[in-house]
Amino acid sequence: MEDYVCCRELAQQLDEHFFKGDCDKFLEVWESLVGITEESITDPNYDFSLIVDFKLKLYFTVLQMSIANGEKKAKKKFANFLQEKGSVYSRFNELTPYFAIPYIENQNHFLLKEILKDEWVQQLKSQWKDFLEKRISQIHGDDKIRLDQQIRKYFNLKAKFTKLKDDHKSLLDLATRLVAALEESIRGDIKCSLETFENYNQQIMIYSHSLLKTNFSEGEQKSSIEVGFQWEARSLRTSTSVETIGSRNSL
Repeated sequence: MEDYVCCRELAQQLDEHFFKGDCDKFLEVWESLVGITEESITDPNYDFSLIVDFKLKLYFTVLQMSIANGEKKAKKKFANFLQEKGSVYSRFNELTPYFAIPYIENQNHFLLKEILKDEWVQQLKSQWKDFLEKRISQIHGDDKIRLDQQIRKYFNLKAKFTKLKDDHKSLLDLATRLVAALEESIRGDIKCSLETFENYNQQIMIYSHSLLKTNFSEGEQKSSIEVGFQWEARSLRTSTSVETIGSRNSL
């Protein structure tokens, strides 16, 4: 799974290198993630990988050609690439027009302008991201599934913890008010009806069951249910005491 996470981090770096036009860094990271294209013949996405690989090299070549004093070096590098591996890419009709790039003298040639257009660049970006996603999923599919499961588990536990804190806070506040009401009633400061205390008890039971449902495992639920029964018995005794107190106060 660590390899998968590392791949994701490297994939994020590609965006930055592509945006900056940093050819060397981009291709270095790219090849570390997808491997050498010619070695992926068994890959069902082999043809697509060739097209993406060619277009990436083409894009960076034209980008470097547009930089001052970079044209000659970029043309030579791309010409060597075509001489060495051109036969692999020549079977794709959509790529063959670009074989002329090293021999174009006019910097305003329509092919060069087309490659630097935002529409062409965005399409290339979409293609290499699509292929990269397929490649990473193919290599690290099981790791991705486990990571997705852990992420879902994390957010589920986070939501439960937040609800648990809120319910616990409400329960403590309610219990504090109940104790205060009991103490005041015993001292005779105020008179509370039986219905008022029953309402407090019902609210406490609601929060208690909510806490039980949100947080406890099966074993913890069993012991907590027993605590719930004890609380209900205690509530019954409290109600009886309230009736007695009420009778005394009325006297």
